[in-house]
Amino acid sequence: MATLEILHWNDVHGRWSGLAQLSARARTIRETAPHPVLLLDGGDVEEGSVRLSALSKGVAGWRMLGAAGVDAAVVGNGGLLRYGADVLADYAAGLGSAPLICDLEIDGQPLRGTARSRVIPAGDLTVGVIGATDYYPQYDVFGLSERGRVTAVRAEAQMLRRQGADVVVLLSHCSLNADRATSWALRGKVDLIVGGHSHDVLDEGDLTQGIPIVQAGCFGERLGRVTIQVTAEGVDVVNVCHEVVDNEWPADQRVLDELAACERDLQIWLEQPVAELPAAVGWQELYDSAIARLLAGALLSAYPGEVGMVIAGHCTAGLPQGTVTRGDLWAATASPGNAATATITGSVLRSMVAKGTSTSYATTVPRTFRGRPYGALHLAGAELRDGELVVGDSPVVDDRRYRVTGSDLELSSYGLLVDIEPEDLVVHAPVILPELLEEQLRKQYPTDPSD
Repeated sequence: MATLEILHWNDVHGRWSGLAQLSARARTIRETAPHPVLLLDGGDVEEGSVRLSALSKGVAGWRMLGAAGVDAAVVGNGGLLRYGADVLADYAAGLGSAPLICDLEIDGQPLRGTARSRVIPAGDLTVGVIGATDYYPQYDVFGLSERGRVTAVRAEAQMLRRQGADVVVLLSHCSLNADRATSWALRGKVDLIVGGHSHDVLDEGDLTQGIPIVQAGCFGERLGRVTIQVTAEGVDVVNVCHEVVDNEWPADQRVLDELAACERDLQIWLEQPVAELPAAVGWQELYDSAIARLLAGALLSAYPGEVGMVIAGHCTAGLPQGTVTRGDLWAATASPGNAATATITGSVLRSMVAKGTSTSYATTVPRTFRGRPYGALHLAGAELRDGELVVGDSPVVDDRRYRVTGSDLELSSYGLLVDIEPEDLVVHAPVILPELLEEQLRKQYPTDPSD
């Protein structure tokens, strides 16, 4: 009989202090256990509302996972949904191994920088770990396609068994409900599901499904522990528990050192000048925000049309007169939104503007903005004159079609400004709004006038 222990956490969401404490505890367990111990991350170490995570596109979190000695991590939605698949190679570099994901692909191939599964030696045992993640329709924009999860996981499991895996684990960022649904089709192929995404606290696991399922809540608050025994008869999960992070737990100095290194690297990047503005650009949270109008104009300049639009909630500060650094720009907007273009009728445009400039819409606080309101819709190339919507110098004609540029939020149904997404909607990924604004400011207000 051989014993294996698996430690796990999931959905850290930028709680670096909690991550450092979890790592210290995991390191102690690994150093003192009489049996091999693996450490797994269940996805979403990134968090768009945390400065370091947002400005590094999530890479900082993956660097800290690497410092923590994580053996395998699954791709969550936190980075992929915001920044596209191109960022995954940077996540791999930070972690020191390929993030796992078997149920998304590009042109029939794994996403660049990722692997569908991996084999990990654990003492006398060999452990195979497979990654799977929840699918979002927005992934279509990045050219990703969904593989049937059950088929994909079963195929990887069979391959891992042929490679000598004694234990096969599915590292899932798919939600507890999804894991429960797929567990029955994975019996005999997979021995354990280590879950994430839904933030469920399963102190003793769920042992009532097709195969055992574990998940450790969220925000770096719990360390999951699973003890497995491997015999000639098979693989048995013999114990599942959680340790709740205590304020007295020490922090892992390796993680703290990597956090400091990430901050230093970020500061160097932020200090770079990007533009020389002739006048300051103001900010308001809800209405009449000059920075929002500037962003709408930048969108329209980058993707020419007749109307540019952006809600104020994308912006969080103004810009100073004179030299503007990248830090100034990202303080003004760190929005992970992508530019989007579409053709809409005048009546739809009129409806969008009426709703987007209403008090009820401007003060709505969506989950998307983590406690901040949408703010009012700001326009470029169009304006309200005495209550009448004008594009250029002409009143809007209801049955005429207009070319509009905004972000994916304004022109998609989840921004609540359109009921039905335009048929020709194109989201221009993976460039995000601060990157687009920087590009336009460099062109319009270069730091070297001779450029």
